[in-house]
Amino acid sequence: MSVSAESPPARMTGQRLRFVQPSRWRLWELPRPVLALVLAVDVAAAVLVAMTSVHATITDTDLVRFAILSAAAVVHLEGARHIERLREITVSGSPYVNLKSLWSFTAVLLLPLPLVAAVVAVTFVYAWARVDGQSTASKKVFTAATFVLASGTAAAVLAASGLVVRPGVPDGPLGALVLVAAGVAWWFVNFALVVGVVALSAPDTSLSKVLGDPADQLIVAAALGLGIGMAALLLHQPWLVAILMLTVLTLHRGFLMPQLQRQVRTDAKTGLLSSQFFAQVADPLLGRLRDQGRPAALLMLDLDDFKAINDELGHPAGDEVLREVASILRAELRDGDLVARYGGDEFVALLPGASTADIDEIGIRVQRALRELRLTVTTTTGQVDLPGLSASIGAALMPEHGNSVDRLLLAADTAESRAKKSGKGRLALAPSTTAAEDVP
Repeated sequence: MSVSAESPPARMTGQRLRFVQPSRWRLWELPRPVLALVLAVDVAAAVLVAMTSVHATITDTDLVRFAILSAAAVVHLEGARHIERLREITVSGSPYVNLKSLWSFTAVLLLPLPLVAAVVAVTFVYAWARVDGQSTASKKVFTAATFVLASGTAAAVLAASGLVVRPGVPDGPLGALVLVAAGVAWWFVNFALVVGVVALSAPDTSLSKVLGDPADQLIVAAALGLGIGMAALLLHQPWLVAILMLTVLTLHRGFLMPQLQRQVRTDAKTGLLSSQFFAQVADPLLGRLRDQGRPAALLMLDLDDFKAINDELGHPAGDEVLREVASILRAELRDGDLVARYGGDEFVALLPGASTADIDEIGIRVQRALRELRLTVTTTTGQVDLPGLSASIGAALMPEHGNSVDRLLLAADTAESRAKKSGKGRLALAPSTTAAEDVP
């Protein structure tokens, strides 16, 4: 379980650079009670790792198992990253449940605590780089620290039982009870710390939202159970880990995709986000960007002469065109940008961290791809070749043109109308204190 991310991932930006510049972390802007808890947890985790490192004996076998666990964690995170990106956006003000605990609990059963902490570091750094890179660094450090403390507590339970000779999984009914006790200890420490910081950060939030969906805890239980199975395989049949990885990825989708589907609504014709879901996630995302002091851009794209395609070639041909345009937008927009079909032949995209220069570059790429598109569509009279498309694009910037989705949509719509009146295949920036520019 983790503290939810700030925004979806994008390219390497100043936000990522803050990760290695603690003095720039927004950690120091937290209310004092929250700051005190976060720092206490971070320091406690660091002290625990330092103290156990002094007396830890790390063998070559430990290093091999550490490498296998780290590689498996990376494969898992990479395989699930597209789901996790949208899940992170939709979580706000509640604990964020994920399956990273699988790898840390497996490590607890197999490795000395310093290497357990190293596995935690690998999973969080990789997830931050590939899944949720725009998240506040201090939140990721705090959540990783809760994993380390939870792992230390679970390791203490295993050691106190006297049944575990590390590396090893205890046998028999009593051994199973010990494993359950260690798993419960891991869960409780992580859950209590994450819920504590969420509650202190948002004291007006309802208790039910702070605690999250009780069913989510079954996901954590499943992850811890998989950790036991993974540890047993690594001890006795390490080559079967590859088969279990398929199970992990399948269960990840089986557990978490239904959660996502309750919130995500995709456009049936294009596969892009629907306008309803776009509105649902865009405003919280803009709020996070404002808190981070980062800009954003919103683009509205309207295909030129699309009505003629529908009228002359038929709506099935028009649907083929819409799908091709959606493919172009997915290809030309940046990783982490939100793009939706807004209605009819109109599309909208929210670009976190984008500047005027980024808008110009993206606009040029999209217009070029549309012009170079060669598409054969099916009509009532046979196959027809379309020589290319063009679109009018309006752009608005946060904060110059507004701080909410509604204000930015209004500004971008105005700019789009101006682009369409000035000619086909153009991009216009909404009027502001600086002169708007058109990009052919």
